[in-house]
Amino acid sequence: MRTKGSSWKYVFLVTAAAVTLLGARLYADTAADIIGFYGPGVGAIYNDDSGAFPVVTAIGSMPYTDPGSGHVYTGWSVFAQDLTGSLDLFISAATLAGLPGSPSTINVGDAVSVAGQASPFQCIPELAFVTTPASNNYFHTVSTGNPLPAPPVFTISQINTTPQITNITANAGIAGMILEVDNVTLTATNGLTALPGYTNNVNAETFIMNDNTGSVTFFHWTTSYSQVLPLAGTPVGTGQQYDVVGFTHAFGSTAEFTALSITPVPEPSTIVLVGVGLVGMIGLIRRHRG
Repeated sequence: MRTKGSSWKYVFLVTAAAVTLLGARLYADTAADIIGFYGPGVGAIYNDDSGAFPVVTAIGSMPYTDPGSGHVYTGWSVFAQDLTGSLDLFISAATLAGLPGSPSTINVGDAVSVAGQASPFQCIPELAFVTTPASNNYFHTVSTGNPLPAPPVFTISQINTTPQITNITANAGIAGMILEVDNVTLTATNGLTALPGYTNNVNAETFIMNDNTGSVTFFHWTTSYSQVLPLAGTPVGTGQQYDVVGFTHAFGSTAEFTALSITPVPEPSTIVLVGVGLVGMIGLIRRHRG
């Protein structure tokens, strides 16, 4: 099972050791600097160090019980972007509630200032949090309702280069960033004809995403991201094209993409029919007026 929880034993031990050694030694910094220079367990304050606080651009997961499976998502995974890059802020609901001055909920458009420990996971740059007083961790909402940057548009060939995906520091501008890939098709190697609901079966979560530049593993990451669940039922293997918004990661040396939203692209014939219909309506209106 590929879940965040299965790797948190190691992260917790590293984090606990770092907290003991570093204590209050935290440094205000940008996403790019944290990605490029902060090793696992190193304490960091993420607030852009310039007054341009990072803004939550997407919610990957939130506390939620899936009514279909009964699976309980116990925490938050939110993507916060500043002018240099983006980080996944991964925090349990219990830890968030235990941090002084923390919000009761997190929303897209929130500007935040946070202090946690660097915890990269499958080449996703993340900050993890603990309530140990010596850690001086916090999670503060600075303002709400901030405008969101448009996700940068990438092709599969651009996100599928091994050094870029499997080495976070190779390109801080893509690691942890919410991206858009347009006009893709989804195919299955697992016999499924649609994206599933919650499943802890890795095979059932693994698909292939293609565009005219190449292909990449499409991982329907239901085990860790509650916001993937609404995509269940999306047809695959039909040739239907989609515009997808999500993030890149890596499993071993294999690049992967997880979508948080999927929008069907109208087929050209449909667009033509709509255009013909509009022309006909305009003609009728003109005749009626005449």
